[in-house]
Amino acid sequence: MRGARATLTATCLILTVAACDHTPAPLSQQEKQIVTELTANLKTRCVGRYLINMPGDAVESGHAKIQGVSIGAKAMTEEAYRKEVAQRETVLKATKSVDAYPFLYAAGQARGENTYSFIHRGTVYDDPSRRYFEGYKWDRGYRFLPKIKTYDYTHPDQTNDPIVKQFDVKNAVPEKTALVFSMLEKLRGRPEDEIPTEPGVCFAGGFLPTPEGSNESVDTQFRLHHMEDATFDIGMTPDLRETTTLLQRANSTELRAALKAADGELIRKGTVELPGLKSEEWLVEGRRPETGRRPRQLIFILH
Repeated sequence: MRGARATLTATCLILTVAACDHTPAPLSQQEKQIVTELTANLKTRCVGRYLINMPGDAVESGHAKIQGVSIGAKAMTEEAYRKEVAQRETVLKATKSVDAYPFLYAAGQARGENTYSFIHRGTVYDDPSRRYFEGYKWDRGYRFLPKIKTYDYTHPDQTNDPIVKQFDVKNAVPEKTALVFSMLEKLRGRPEDEIPTEPGVCFAGGFLPTPEGSNESVDTQFRLHHMEDATFDIGMTPDLRETTTLLQRANSTELRAALKAADGELIRKGTVELPGLKSEEWLVEGRRPETGRRPRQLIFILH
């Protein structure tokens, strides 16, 4: 896990959000109290491959996508997990396709303890080649549900189709099965305050030990109990390669028009000095139609 960089980032984000106003000015006594409360009991959390400091009462949610597999975790008992899997199997077995081909192609134990998997068509109207892979695992109080979409042009046989002939792989199910089975074997439940010591990806409720690579993303949200309007949305991926900076994109005609349409106002933008890191911020305020309130959104980008 990478600690120093992300810890500095999160602390800066907390202070920036609390101190934002229309004009740079000294903090009021109330604002100082808010900052003090937010930073009085910081706890280290693992997000993606980084460590960040967040207020101790922040509630975490989110998911990950690794090598095309979407992974979510949900806290539940082992009994509830087994009931959910059984109910899912009943529904899938009872579903009939609109054509003559099966809807459910496979169901059974996957790899490892407390695992199960299904391969099905997705919807009754999907092409017979379409396959959806659902994996299930229960570990340490969490149910994991990795999913990926794939194809099989050999059952039924469509290999004579001119388009299918161009595919090097006519049936991708074995490859995706091996991928998801490998993940199911490694996935483990993780309380929000547990910090793994080995390389891997943290997401809400779980951890996947894996070497650093590409084709992965983690989206996490932290919500505060005592400040319902304050959330910290964090997205991490090594695959984002923008050719323009945040400030350049924020100055585009399209974004300015969208801000105007939302009755929005630019509060502040610019570069932010962090040790060893290049970063930019863009703070805007817009009115919510349903409440008339003007919540502020801070976009904070590290390069």
